[in-house]
Amino acid sequence: MTSILERKTKLEFETPFSVRRRPMVARVEPWGLALREKGCRHEVNVSWAQIYNRACLNAADNRRALGRRKRGAQ
Repeated sequence: MTSILERKTKLEFETPFSVRRRPMVARVEPWGLALREKGCRHEVNVSWAQIYNRACLNAADNRRALGRRKRGAQ
């Protein structure tokens, strides 16, 4: 088992994003993120692969939009 899996403290922080007027709490794990509303126990788990794939889709959309704007300006 790696040392990151054996750590005693949790890397957990409150995000500025809010859902139902409650801030989101993100807990970082080796396999991904565990997201929940502050004051609730229900968690949504997101893997690092899902985050990477979403970032790739966002980058592709931004490139397409930039190309459209450049063609429209000419």
